[in-house]
Amino acid sequence: MLLPFIADALADGGLPATDARFAFALYCNPTCDGEVMDALDDGLRAIRSRDGFPPEATSPQRIMGLAGVEFGIPDADYAATYGVEVGDAAALAGSEQVLVAWVAGPRHEARATLAVAHAAFATAARIGGGWVEDLDTGTVYGASAWAARDPRGPLTDWFVVDAEPAKEGDDSTLRVVSRGLRRFGLPELVVEDVPAEAAGDVAFVVNAVAETLDAKGGAVGDSVQVDSAFVQGMASLSPAEAGEEDPAPPLLRLRFEGSLAVGAEEPAPEPAPVDLLPPVPVAAIDPTPAPLALPYGEPAPQTRTDAPSEPAPPPPASLAEARAQATARLDGVVRAAWSAGLREGEVVAVSAPFRTRTGGTEYLWVELRQWSGTNMSGVLANEPYAVPNLHKGDLVAVRQADVFDYIWKKADGTREGNGTAPFVTR
Repeated sequence: MLLPFIADALADGGLPATDARFAFALYCNPTCDGEVMDALDDGLRAIRSRDGFPPEATSPQRIMGLAGVEFGIPDADYAATYGVEVGDAAALAGSEQVLVAWVAGPRHEARATLAVAHAAFATAARIGGGWVEDLDTGTVYGASAWAARDPRGPLTDWFVVDAEPAKEGDDSTLRVVSRGLRRFGLPELVVEDVPAEAAGDVAFVVNAVAETLDAKGGAVGDSVQVDSAFVQGMASLSPAEAGEEDPAPPLLRLRFEGSLAVGAEEPAPEPAPVDLLPPVPVAAIDPTPAPLALPYGEPAPQTRTDAPSEPAPPPPASLAEARAQATARLDGVVRAAWSAGLREGEVVAVSAPFRTRTGGTEYLWVELRQWSGTNMSGVLANEPYAVPNLHKGDLVAVRQADVFDYIWKKADGTREGNGTAPFVTR
């Protein structure tokens, strides 16, 4: 059973919109032993413990509780739908205890507080072999999958966009709602009366609006200009009444007028297996990745004897400058080398955006096989985290204009590119 002070805290009606708040649960099979509980408590110690949240959380604070099966343990069907590398779903369903922590803090400390809570639950899950549920999104993670998450990564990695029928029994019109933005001190967003065929595009817009609000420090007015790589236009915002299944208020109703450009093409038929680049974390590229593995299937058929060259540009001072240098060099010296014919063993891979199942953006490495005009195709070099129907080794097509960065492994063992890595938030 949940401890009484937790029930009282949840009955308060929530925290002000200016505060960040979130909750995680750790499932233990059969129960959470002392070592696991101590590990979680020690890990969360940096977040001040309280009996209940005050009207305004001026510093990171938490309330914790130990629940039993009454809390609701995810079964195998739930794990199959909302699980990430859960492993033994039957063992998860057999859990008898759950450790739960609700956290609140000021918006400007949201990511730092999230990082502390993430690390604490990762340690406890590893020690106990348990599972972590993000209670805001309803996603359940195996211990390794949870540990691999990046709490300082993109905002879109930490919330989901749900679409439910606007009317019972009618799937043609949907109601789209975000879940998880409150952990960053942002209101959840809702879009009414969405045609079913437009749900993916609407989710994409919700992601872009959320990123814009986050970049503005959470300042929310009645409208906001969105100017991301794929979404440009004006988003109008107004208070929305929370439905029975909606996340905790505040919610804002979103209306958008503008344009949307999706950067990923449909995957082509699956090629024969090849050895690929090592996996690269989503949107958090290691500035010093491990050497590329060899062999690489079939290299480019030509053999270059005299590669074009040009002076290397000065070190970039920002992410925008790093990306500009990468795309310019890719279209210049790298393209010229490709056209002349790569030497045996040379490889060019590009980082390109793909749409996730929630309408967000996930950057994946694509090892090029063809490059014609402004169109590229190749094999995915890392396993997608949240892109449906794509896997490492699949053949995909991308547009050169959408490329974020590149890596060129040369015949002499040296490599260039990945210049954006030092500027990517980890």
